[in-house]
Amino acid sequence: MKISWGTGILLAILAFSGFIMYFFVITLVDKKYDHELVTENYYAQELDFQKNIDAEKATLEAHMQVDLSYREGAKEGIRLDFPTVVTGKEVIGVIFCYRPSDSKLDFTLPITTLDGCSLVIPDNLLKAGRWNIRVEYAFEGKNYLSLSDKVNY
Repeated sequence: MKISWGTGILLAILAFSGFIMYFFVITLVDKKYDHELVTENYYAQELDFQKNIDAEKATLEAHMQVDLSYREGAKEGIRLDFPTVVTGKEVIGVIFCYRPSDSKLDFTLPITTLDGCSLVIPDNLLKAGRWNIRVEYAFEGKNYLSLSDKVNY
């Protein structure tokens, strides 16, 4: 049986369409292609964007940034160094640790007590890879915000 050129073109188009549909279905079903927003309340956080900018500006002007330190591959955790002004005084706040590639690894730590003027995020909570760390804290009635994006632990 001889296939005409019109039938050949039709079969080629159907084969190509099937090939594309196969990859489309694979990306919908396979969990390794599951990409999500950074947070569940993404749009609500966008509405508070100006408050975040003001808090960051106040933090920089008052020199109240939180410094991060860690050694890659050391598995000691991430040390957060607060300004020396807060030593021995009450600091209330929250540390948000976001994993952009997997929202199941996100966690929140409350700031309850500081060891001197530092705090350590334990290694058992952190997996190797990129983290975005957000430190929100209040000290002497003022709110401060420190953001650290692209922390490669």
